[in-house]
Amino acid sequence: MKTKTIGREDSCDLVLEHSTASRLHARLELTQGGNLSLVDADSSNGTFLNRNDDWIRIRKVNLCVGDIIRFGDHEVALQQLTAIFGKHRDIRLGAKHFSLRQGKSSHGSGSDPGKSGSSMQKPRRNPLTGKIEENS
Repeated sequence: MKTKTIGREDSCDLVLEHSTASRLHARLELTQGGNLSLVDADSSNGTFLNRNDDWIRIRKVNLCVGDIIRFGDHEVALQQLTAIFGKHRDIRLGAKHFSLRQGKSSHGSGSDPGKSGSSMQKPRRNPLTGKIEENS
C-alpha cells in the first residue's frame, strides 16, 4: 500500500494553504489493487465527502468517480488528489453512486407508468470530470 499525506505542513504530499486545514489533515491510501481510499487523520475541522448532493463527514472512504472532497472548508478536486501519485496507471475509482431520491416514487398513485423507464435511466458520466453528459 502506498500512502500520501494531506495538510498544512510543508512536509505533506499535498499542502493545503487554508486556515481550516489541520497540519496533518488526511491520508490517501492506494492499495495494490489500485483502489484509492481517503482517511481522516483525526483533523479538527473534519474531512467531508459530497456524494449525491449530500455532504457527509468521513473517517475513511473509497473514492468514486464524481466525488467532491472538502478538508475543513477547503474543497479539493478529485483530479488533484489522484495527481499526488503522479501518472500512476493503477488508480481505479469506484463507480459513481446514484441517489434513488430523484423523480417520483414508483409506488403509489403519484407515478406515471408511461414515464417510469425514463426516470430510472442511468445518466452517462464523463469518467474524467464526473459531470453528467446528455444521452444521445
